Amino acid sequence: MKNNEQSVTEIRAAMDKWTEALRRKDIEAMHENYADQYCMFDVKDTVYSVAGAKELWAQCFPYFDDPQAKYKDLVIHASDDMAVVHFKSQIEGLNVPMPEEMKQAWLRGTVCFRKIDGVWKCVHEHISFPVDCEKNEIVYSE
Repeated sequence: MKNNEQSVTEIRAAMDKWTEALRRKDIEAMHENYADQYCMFDVKDTVYSVAGAKELWAQCFPYFDDPQAKYKDLVIHASDDMAVVHFKSQIEGLNVPMPEEMKQAWLRGTVCFRKIDGVWKCVHEHISFPVDCEKNEIVYSE
């Protein structure tokens, strides 16, 4: 499948908009383009609604002074009406002590979008830490 470059540009803009809303801790703006049938597999919880995602972020915000999301290895696969994005990310700005290896760790993320009534909507997110199953521990790698 060849990427639809217009869709790629629109998805990148949607992600930038979300990142800026996170920086402002604006839960409504973060989730304004989420689909009704949204689902998230998070490091901690599984969420099956936009309301659940808002609640999860509301629980997280007290631990951040100035949340800043960083991405690397970002790849967007997009057609006219579906898109899959995968990346590594960090969110900086925690106001609680954290082990140095966790501060340096990159989460893995996948976000799926669907164009619904002409608007890109997030339908699924999956965020995880890499795990070494043999040692039963998180792998803090770059």
